[in-house]
Order: sequence, then structure tokens, then C-alpha cells
Amino acid sequence: MINFKSKLVNATLAATFAIPLATAGMFTSAGSAQAVSLNGSIGLSGTAVVPSDGINPASTTIKFKDVNVASNTSDDFLAFSPTLSGAGITINTLNLTRIGTTNTYSTGVYTPFINFGSRTLGSTTALLSFDLDDSVVTRIRRSGTDINDIALNGITGKFNFNGKTIASGNLNAALSGKASTYLLTLEAVSVPEPTTMLGLGLVGAGMVMSRRRKSVIQ
Repeated sequence: MINFKSKLVNATLAATFAIPLATAGMFTSAGSAQAVSLNGSIGLSGTAVVPSDGINPASTTIKFKDVNVASNTSDDFLAFSPTLSGAGITINTLNLTRIGTTNTYSTGVYTPFINFGSRTLGSTTALLSFDLDDSVVTRIRRSGTDINDIALNGITGKFNFNGKTIASGNLNAALSGKASTYLLTLEAVSVPEPTTMLGLGLVGAGMVMSRRRKSVIQ
């Protein structure tokens, strides 16, 4: 009798979990042709202007005068059309706000920070941007001058394409002097599809339920 009930429960639960998993599979299959992911890195270079505005001012700026795509660009960033050559790419001025009395500054949130313009990847043509999270940068006064070095390390953000976040990103750079050459390196890691995460969650829930049934029967 117990064995019969166990089989009945197993069949019911299997059907229960099979329905949403099959549904998730259909959505994944239907949307896979339209899905866009982004992996790789892109280097942007040009001239940055760092003002000589004293030691640890309450606020300061970094202006990016021009944009070129550097040779360390790789993977999906090489697949965009038109080619990411610098034409049509703009970087917004960073307005930095001092945190406390130290030489650390907050960037604030920028949507977007880098605008890549309209690009085509696969079969999708849309606006590509890099939106900056609120991050912290350091500003160091050079000995005997008011000119500063600024480190942009570990700054995070998101790549948005066609109105969706397709990758998380990290930005690293070093700026030195009143007007210096900058190199921004952005690393992109694709974000899992929501339907994939749903399927994994349902499988995990099914495993937990299966373990509970075995425990009760024993």
C-alpha cells in the first residue's frame, strides 16, 4: 500500500514539475534566436582632462575629449556592425564627489556612462551603452604640484542593448596629469537568461521534494 502511494505521489510530482519546465523550455527555444549575450573586452583610449583644483577638493571632474578603440578589444566586441572603431562613441564627463575628508570620491550612477550608439549584433540592431554603478575612485596629489593622478579600479556597471542588460562589466583605468592619454578597459560577462534560471530553480525544488518524500516513507 505504501509502495503504491509512493508511486502515485512520484507520478503527480513529476507531472507538476514537468509542466513548468516544459514551458520554460518552450520560451527558451522561442527566444533563443533573439537572445543576445556579450562576452569579451574592449579598450577605449583618448585624452582625459583632470583639473588642477588643489588637494582633495569637495568635488572635481574628469572629461574625456575623444574616443578611440584600442587593440586589446576581443570576442563579441569584434562582432558588432558597424565596427567599434571610435566613431559614434561618446563618454560622459565624470562628476566626482568627495567622501569624507580623504582622497576617495564617489562617481554616482551614470545611465549611460558610455554611449556606443546604434549597433548590430547578430540579428539585432539597437543602442548599446555601458551604465556605471555608484563606485569609488582615488585621487592623489603629485608632489609639489596641483596635478593629480586618478585611479579607476574595480568600477562596475552594466552593458545594455536593446533596452535589456546583456552583461555585467568592470572598468579599470589610470589617469595622470592635467591632460593625459587614458585607456579604459571594460570586461564583459554575459548575464544568464531568466528562463534558464527558472529551470535551474525548478530542478532544485524537485530534488528537495524528492529527498523529503524518501525521508517520510522510510
